Amino acid sequence: MARRTAWGAYARITTALRQRITDGTYAPGARLPGEVVLCVEFGVARNTVRRALSALQDEGLINVRTGVGHFVRDEAAPPRTRSEHIAAQLRQQIESGHFLPGDALPGEMQIARRYGVSRFTARTALVALETAGLVTCVHGKGRFVRQDVPR
Repeated sequence: MARRTAWGAYARITTALRQRITDGTYAPGARLPGEVVLCVEFGVARNTVRRALSALQDEGLINVRTGVGHFVRDEAAPPRTRSEHIAAQLRQQIESGHFLPGDALPGEMQIARRYGVSRFTARTALVALETAGLVTCVHGKGRFVRQDVPR
């Protein structure tokens, strides 16, 4: 069966959308065009667009609101969920030097108790920090501030 989408098409789409975000075409907080619109624009399958959007999310350039759409990350926007609030506080502690490179972050249970949330909410906050590239997870040991975190 012949390939319908060019190899690496998602990378081309990722680059194009990244450029639009950095040059201000899509402002902070703006909703990106829907998956179907992007499929038509770039002439690719939906999975290719999803892969490109996932790459932008992994880079921390966009956020996904389930059932609503993909939005350009807005640093000034207040956190909407409890996990975002926890992640924002931990990020601030990392950036201020409270947690230094190599330091262990509190565990899921400690965070859950401290903030009065479920363990899943605490885990979601920690995963957000991993996705942002601020911490790394060592299986069985915990999550640690990465050595290469910019200050």
